[in-house]
Amino acid sequence: MNITHDMSNDLTEYDPESRQVDGPNPIENRISSSAARVPDIISCTSGITVQGRQLHSFAFTTDAAIIRNTNADAILAVYPFTGEPVITQALLTAAQAPLFVGVGGGTTTGPRVIQLAMMAEMQGAAGVVLNAPAPPSTVYDVARITNTPVIATALTCDDELDEKIEAGASIINVAAGRRTPDVVQQIRQRHPSIPLLASGGSTDESMAETIVAGANALTWTPPNAQEMQRSMMMRYRGESTGDNMQH
Repeated sequence: MNITHDMSNDLTEYDPESRQVDGPNPIENRISSSAARVPDIISCTSGITVQGRQLHSFAFTTDAAIIRNTNADAILAVYPFTGEPVITQALLTAAQAPLFVGVGGGTTTGPRVIQLAMMAEMQGAAGVVLNAPAPPSTVYDVARITNTPVIATALTCDDELDEKIEAGASIINVAAGRRTPDVVQQIRQRHPSIPLLASGGSTDESMAETIVAGANALTWTPPNAQEMQRSMMMRYRGESTGDNMQH
């Protein structure tokens, strides 16, 4: 994984059209929708290699319909409830891409986190995600007991993050809101080789800033099914939606 390339010049004046190249015609399912496609700029990331598969985009969603139809390289399924194996199984059934599932660390603590991580691995999850409050000891326990990548969520670059990496975190997921590019840059300076996943925001400009800061892959929040349904119904009624969703 090459993280030394300076991408600032590549992304300062990003043009989506410049990434289109001649080649074979794309193959599409005639009944599929392009509404849940990731932004092209995410392909500018260096990617994170997991089990020989290079991942650039992680769709942050637990919507089974979105998970089934997105072209993201992976799914980041984290939700604000106590984790349950039945939810993981339902999402795995819908997913066509590697699924990384939240197993707690915030609302869910203690032995249940370990149990959920073990169950997620047995069900076929590509990796498990620990929320920011999870202490280094929890990271250590999950990394020791499971044989699957552990993603530790970070809000800041501090000594505790260093301890989580030392404890066995495979990937750091930076979710610091507007401060994300700054935190990514700080972590990259302290840990040049750790794979960094980060939220890129909703615009090409914010995503480019996060990539230049040192993120190897980006999380992307797709529109939810209700928003897409509303846009579709507005088109059916002949109203202007201001978007390019097709169905």
